[in-house]
Order: sequence, then structure tokens, then C-alpha cells
Amino acid sequence: MKAIILAGGYAKRMWPLTKDFPKTLLPIEGRPAIDYILDRLLETDVNAIIVSTNLKFKPLFEAWLREKRIGPIEIVAETSRCEDEKLGAVRALGELVPELKPDDYLIIAGDNIFTAGIRGMIDFYKKKEAPVIAVIKARSAEEVLRGSSVLLEKDMRIAWFKEKPMKAETMLIGACIYILPYKTLLRTSEYLQEGGDKDEPGNFMEWLCEREAVYGYMLPGRLWDIGTIEGYRELMREFQTANHKNRESKIRNRLQQEHQKPH
Repeated sequence: MKAIILAGGYAKRMWPLTKDFPKTLLPIEGRPAIDYILDRLLETDVNAIIVSTNLKFKPLFEAWLREKRIGPIEIVAETSRCEDEKLGAVRALGELVPELKPDDYLIIAGDNIFTAGIRGMIDFYKKKEAPVIAVIKARSAEEVLRGSSVLLEKDMRIAWFKEKPMKAETMLIGACIYILPYKTLLRTSEYLQEGGDKDEPGNFMEWLCEREAVYGYMLPGRLWDIGTIEGYRELMREFQTANHKNRESKIRNRLQQEHQKPH
């Protein structure tokens, strides 16, 4: 299995913060956002990682990779250099597919930060032998409206998937964390030829769920989307609070250990 991190967008909604800097490399408690995704990937049996970006930001990702000194990670770039030229995530993925070797692919949006490991999702995929989407419980109806609405059957097959729904018919969201066989990735060209939206991967998933069996895997823990300034600020606040609590806990434990030592 190989992983693809989608990081080709220009994050216009976050300008000027991301005007000349990719949101996937934005700092979160002293680390680039992509490092948190990498942590989860390194816990799995994924044997190669592809970071899909654009020509403008490719040098920044290459500099990041030189500092990481781990592999195998490959930086690939679509042909765009600015917002007006961007291909869109689905089209960029579609153009990458012919260069890929037949394999299973774990696809993750570069602006998704999540706390749970994904080994369970990989095991679930191996049992189903069909496309799998990570599903999370929404914290509010507004969160569903900004993302997607998913209905699961008893066997976890997705009964329907609606990107940017008009109303929150369920409180389950399909996250941009997918595991797809190579034959399903090949369908991106079919989807685009039919006039499918080239930018939002969720629209491709909605299209796919109408045409073949796709399953949902309930991903525990939290997931943050740093696609907006508000989302990024919320994540920063929560990480700072969590790290502060962790530091306090470590100090308390150390004091307790010192107190318990024989004098």
C-alpha cells in the first residue's frame, strides 16, 4: 500500500497567510501540519508516500523533506504556479494516476489533522476489498453542512454520500481519508469526462458511491480541517490547551515520584 497526501491547493480562503506558503506546512505547536499526518502513516505498513503539490510550493516541500531525512517520500507537482492555473485536487489526482503502479492507495487531504491511528482502517479495507472512506461523528450540524453527510448500512456500506448537503440528514461526515484500489483510482478519468467537479474529492466520492460498493470506517478521536483561518485557529487553541495539560500532568507525576522516594 502507498499513500498520497493531497497538497496542491493554494488555500485562497486563508490568504494572506497562505499566499506564498502552503497550508500543509503551516506550524502547529512548532511542527509543520504535514508532520502530524506523517506520524499516522509511519505507524502503518505503507511502503511509500507521495506528496502531491504544485510547482510554486514544490521547493518548500523539498526543503521540508531534506530536513526530515526519511523515506521513501516523493514530492510530485502539478503544472500550476498560481490560483488561476490550479488543476483542482481530483484532476491533479487523475493526472497522477497514469504514473502510478497498480497497488492500494491511502489518500489523505493535506489539511486534515486527526488524532486516531489508521491501522484499523487499513485492516478494515483488507477485509472488505473495496473502497473505504473514513467517517467521523460531527460535533454540530454546521460541521456537516461544511463537509458531507453519510448514511451507513449495517454492514458499513455507504447507503448514500452527499457532499456539501443542504441539510444535515445525519451526523456522520465522510472525511477526506480514503483507501482505494488502483482500479477505482482509474475511474477519476471517467468521472472527469462526465463533467465531475475537478476540485472537491468529496464530489468524486459521492459519484463513486452511486456506482459501486464503498464502505465507511468509523474513525475515532478528533479531526480538524485547517482549510480556513477559523479552523486553523481552533486547532491551535486546542493543541495548546492539550499540551499545557500534558505538561501539568508530567510535572504532577514527577512531584509525586519525588515525594514517594525514601528520604
